[in-house]
Amino acid sequence: MILMHEGELGVFYSDSRDPKHGQKLAHQTTVDLVNWGEVVNDAAEANYTLRPGMTTIAKMGNEKFIFSYELAFAPEDPINAAYAVHYRIADSPFEFDQAETMLLKATDGTIASSGPQTIWTPAGGPNGTVITSDSHRSEFFINHAYGDPSAWVKVESGKGVGYTRDLRIMPNTAGKVILVANGGVYSRKETIVSCGEWVVSSA
Repeated sequence: MILMHEGELGVFYSDSRDPKHGQKLAHQTTVDLVNWGEVVNDAAEANYTLRPGMTTIAKMGNEKFIFSYELAFAPEDPINAAYAVHYRIADSPFEFDQAETMLLKATDGTIASSGPQTIWTPAGGPNGTVITSDSHRSEFFINHAYGDPSAWVKVESGKGVGYTRDLRIMPNTAGKVILVANGGVYSRKETIVSCGEWVVSSA
């Protein structure tokens, strides 16, 4: 993932080069595309077998950044959420390593799992809406409280199960309409590619 913040360009990626970690999430920054800063960890687990992956970052209306990712072999619910989605919130997208790690768990107890895609839209209430899609189920996880861990609600999407479904805010809709692109589930002989609109609900 590529993101510009305060004149610096950051490139965020999954990194398996560090012998201390089976896989970690990291970034490097540049101001000229020639000279690059040191590797900075965003999520690196002390337990070698845990593998954070699939970085997504969104800037919210309170000027903070939310960073979501899957954690392979996560311990919280290994049967139903073996790749449980975790997230962090920071003032800068280059400071996630210093932020608290939170589990994306809905009010009904469902834990989001695998391949998260996270966006923020100003629609849905005074704080806007954080929307996260996972690759494990058709529902979305929405949050009207800037990512408060107690405020995630699972809602129907009507867009089917898909691997890292793409979420994009449609122009000229005040953020109310989200375009959902679904490429289906991988490792299948056949799949269905679909694209449709989803309307943000109010808080």
